[in-house]
Amino acid sequence: MKALGARKIKSMETINISAVVKVCLSEYFMSGREGYKSGIRPNHIIAGRDYTFIGQLDFIDHEGWLKPGDCCNAIGRLLIPEQDVTKFKAGFTWHITEAGQIVGYVEYIDTKST
Repeated sequence: MKALGARKIKSMETINISAVVKVCLSEYFMSGREGYKSGIRPNHIIAGRDYTFIGQLDFIDHEGWLKPGDCCNAIGRLLIPEQDVTKFKAGFTWHITEAGQIVGYVEYIDTKST
């Protein structure tokens, strides 16, 4: 028996990328919170997609808490769906969320050299 609201989940091929990104937290949606510390792993979502992807954000030019309304550069270690790889070019942005609530955005700057 199928549960109400259940849907079949398709598997997706994914790609690991490491990139320099800019992370910005919403002053409005993060109101009353301290913010984020380096190493945070929020959900990431591309507008128009019905799925999220995962990624860790390690701040590279900021110590302590990234406060609501502030931005900083980070190394993004991202596991992205293969079908979205071509979107990840300088200037591309997507949202970061917690429990479906947008809390900020990330802007792709450049692929991190290894």
